[in-house]
Amino acid sequence: LFFGLARKLLLRRSMLNLETLLQDVPLPDQRLRRRAAKLVQSMVRGHSPSSLGCLAPADDTQEAFTRGAYRFFDHEGVTRTALHAPMQARLREQVSPSQTACVAHDVSVLNYTGHQRKEDLIPVGNDHTFGYELFQTLVIVEGSPIGAAVTELRAQSGVLSSLCDEPLPFVDHLEQAERAVDAVEKLLPQRHLIHLFDREFDDVKLLRHLADRRYVVRCRNLSRLVAVHGQQRSLGTHLLSLKLQPVGEVTRRLARGQATYELRVAQTQVTLVRPSLRGVQKRRQKPQPGAPLTVRVVVSELHREGEKTLRWVLLTNLAEPAFSVVERYLCRWKIERLFYFEKIGFRLECWHQENAERIARRLLLVQMAASCVYQLSAASDDKSVQLRQTLAKLGGWSGRRKDPVGPTMLLRGALLFLGAMQLIQIHTKQELFAIAKSLEPFLGQILRRK
Repeated sequence: LFFGLARKLLLRRSMLNLETLLQDVPLPDQRLRRRAAKLVQSMVRGHSPSSLGCLAPADDTQEAFTRGAYRFFDHEGVTRTALHAPMQARLREQVSPSQTACVAHDVSVLNYTGHQRKEDLIPVGNDHTFGYELFQTLVIVEGSPIGAAVTELRAQSGVLSSLCDEPLPFVDHLEQAERAVDAVEKLLPQRHLIHLFDREFDDVKLLRHLADRRYVVRCRNLSRLVAVHGQQRSLGTHLLSLKLQPVGEVTRRLARGQATYELRVAQTQVTLVRPSLRGVQKRRQKPQPGAPLTVRVVVSELHREGEKTLRWVLLTNLAEPAFSVVERYLCRWKIERLFYFEKIGFRLECWHQENAERIARRLLLVQMAASCVYQLSAASDDKSVQLRQTLAKLGGWSGRRKDPVGPTMLLRGALLFLGAMQLIQIHTKQELFAIAKSLEPFLGQILRRK
């Protein structure tokens, strides 16, 4: 009875969500819109090891479904901006005016070294790795991810962005970050957006670009000269005079589970007066002067017995207490989990599309599928919580409250459950028992013995 309720509830949620996301997608005709909906549905259901990687719905054969998917990704009318439009509509709907949202920006490497048929791979990571670079911007509300506002794939032809259909020239990741900030601010006006960046994005020109927005950037360059009370000194030297004070505890998500740390903080204020050195070394550009920029510096240390102390220097213009600034920065971990979800849950690095354009189009559909799973993860009513726990146990969850239920685990559980539902729609109970008995000499005991 419960599994019947679960199937009905899960399918109802997915279809309602997909209808909302895809009803106004600007594709040339209704046939392509139906194909897009089927593809997203297949991504929610999981991936098979076929060359396409999508699991066909129960009413399609795998061969016919794969051929249709290939035609879809090659169709000239299927553009990146059209596929991204439903996600933009969802973000506008989910983040209401005057609401506060964190916006995390980051880059991840996609390793396709073993894929000999891909036409436009670039060197990534090191000299022995080839693939693409993925830049994304994730919108987070009250600690829960909503969806990717910007998705960009860098290949030989340039940057394939969800913001336009023509390839953009690649300058650097900082330029991508500035474009993403402007795009999200335009997409979600009248919202209180807080942009989050890791230390790879510690750049004076980017900080000046963010001056009229709200931000938290982890500092990397402690040797830069800053003005303090009219005197110039290195930021690192100035921070040595600060004394950190305990302010409470914070919870940090780990690769497996989560942990609680004692938080100690100190803060100061400095002024950036030196020119930006972006592009000086690699592209031989001249230093770029700019107006003096006053920045608040929050120094934080996370202490936990038996572990190495984590020390972060955060640059921000938020007026919130230092404790809240650290908690905002901790939300940046969500985009790392999005990359993990795409690579492990949706098997991004196993896709067999032969160029970056097809990968980018499929990746934009994955953002809608991920949004469906995020919605189930965030649901708080009793039936949804019970359903989520059941799917998580199928996906390998231990059942312990201290172990969080992530979207990848939910996707694994949904794959097993929907695979079972697909089987019982194709075969009778007697046929399944007969198949199980035939397989037992090869796989060991399958059926329970009375």
